[in-house]
Amino acid sequence: MQRTNRRRFLAGIATTGTVLAAGCSSSGSAGDGGDGSNGTASGGSGDETATGGNATSESGGSTSGASGNSSASGGETTTVASGPDGRLVFEPETVEISVGDTVAWEFESAGHNVSGVPEDNEEVSIPDGAEPFSSYDGDPYAVVEEGKTYEHTFETAGEYTYVCIPHVSSGMVGTVTVSE
Repeated sequence: MQRTNRRRFLAGIATTGTVLAAGCSSSGSAGDGGDGSNGTASGGSGDETATGGNATSESGGSTSGASGNSSASGGETTTVASGPDGRLVFEPETVEISVGDTVAWEFESAGHNVSGVPEDNEEVSIPDGAEPFSSYDGDPYAVVEEGKTYEHTFETAGEYTYVCIPHVSSGMVGTVTVSE
């Protein structure tokens, strides 16, 4: 079994186990779907912090395809659409946030990713001392499934230029400006 397929398989098992455990331990009334803000594959409380990215389903449960950096540090969350209406764009293209805030990229069409890793593409730039971020783990051409979300919390002020590696040549580039 290839490494990528093994990761997807194991992440799928973790997600299924989390969903089953959540369904069995729910203390809410029947029909209360909740807002999905606490679901994570690690069984955590939603306040999980790690390095890299965290791809999640629309309901908030963690899924395969990325390593985690979803830090619920009390900051605001800004949503960016990735490939809305099948277009090769991030929308909005530029966002302004504060240190500790999170950007959530919602993948509205298939075949896209998010890369804030300067070593993976020459158009990517991040401030000195900032941690690189990406929706993939290893292969810069790995894409996130349609309907999934990747989140990253920005802890260093400055300007970040990120790209969709498969579509950077078509201009799929975005900017996050983080202020103190």
